[in-house]
Amino acid sequence: MMRRFLRQPGGRLASIFAALLFAMSAVMGSYLYSACQKASADYTTLISDIVLAQQATPQLRAALEESSRLPDREHIQYIDYFISLSKQNLNNIQRSIERHRYLIADVEYLNTHFSELNSRLSDLRQQAQEAQQRPELRDPLQSMAIEIGGAQSWLYNQLLEKVRAISVQQRLVMQRLSIAVSALLVLMVSAAITLCLAVIYLQRQRNIMHRLMLTDELTGLYNRRHLVNVASAALIQAQRDRVPLSLLLLDLDHFKQINDNYGHPTGDEVLRQISQLLRQLSRPADTLARIGGEEFCLLMPSTTTHDALQAADRLRREVEVNTFRGIDLHTHPTVSIGVTTCQSGSLSFEQLYSFADKALYQAKALGRNRVESLLPPGDPLTYTEAQACTHILIRESSDS
Repeated sequence: MMRRFLRQPGGRLASIFAALLFAMSAVMGSYLYSACQKASADYTTLISDIVLAQQATPQLRAALEESSRLPDREHIQYIDYFISLSKQNLNNIQRSIERHRYLIADVEYLNTHFSELNSRLSDLRQQAQEAQQRPELRDPLQSMAIEIGGAQSWLYNQLLEKVRAISVQQRLVMQRLSIAVSALLVLMVSAAITLCLAVIYLQRQRNIMHRLMLTDELTGLYNRRHLVNVASAALIQAQRDRVPLSLLLLDLDHFKQINDNYGHPTGDEVLRQISQLLRQLSRPADTLARIGGEEFCLLMPSTTTHDALQAADRLRREVEVNTFRGIDLHTHPTVSIGVTTCQSGSLSFEQLYSFADKALYQAKALGRNRVESLLPPGDPLTYTEAQACTHILIRESSDS
């Protein structure tokens, strides 16, 4: 019966059509499988490793800059720790890349940079050991660290660009899949379901990556990258509207003692509850970010120095009397705050941050648990007036 059917012209035509249909299904099925694998690739771990590596680079530089204030042995151990951390981050990133076969070919040209960085970090560690006996090597040591930091920053930026490019390719793949499903609806019903699931999964992964890039994982606050972007836009808006913009730097006093005495999990919980308190006390228009271990930054648009000082002292007092839930602390955490104000957005964020940082350093030097301010030269409110306002706020809080 089958042979007789195949001998007929219609049978031969049907068999050819069936063969073509089978071949098209096989090709489309193979394409769908490959495309779905590429579209559903999860780069969250790689992004996290790169972000952590970027944070370790300035820490290594800071460790070298503090060498003049630390004993030799402690200094070498401090530097050696961050060198080990940098090497570990490089190895973690390489292992993450090896798990993504669609990414390996795009970043193959960076392999020599990975090897070179590992070698230079080893040389840096050796030179740091030699600098313990030869102080004249410390300046070249810092220069070498700056060069290595620049090379690390370039490498990490290259990797992030490649991941972003692959994300764009993922979107293109999804568009082509949609066209293919529309054209071959009968053959690709199951593939259409897979495509929808892949789109949902990809969107979730993109949201996770976006949140990781803009927020601090521990506290849920914005991170330094997002703060810089918001501050740049806010300064432009302040310059356009001719209104002041204030910046507050907050640092928990003696936070290292909490970690040493109660452990890092307790220290992390203190940071979470402090972050929640600061978020509750901030205005909706303000931007609150965690920019360091126990350091926070509050950007306050359209806020004068006087109002910023009042807000800062309120934050200081609320932290001082705050009761921590589920934590038994013998010493109550306090916070020191540095305040500065830019009139009409005339400064860059780096300049504004520098003034606030100096004010914070002054608050630490004068005994902690206080508010100090430092204004850019030429602002209507002079430095002396700002200091007087600060002392009044502190005296009022002490009397209460």
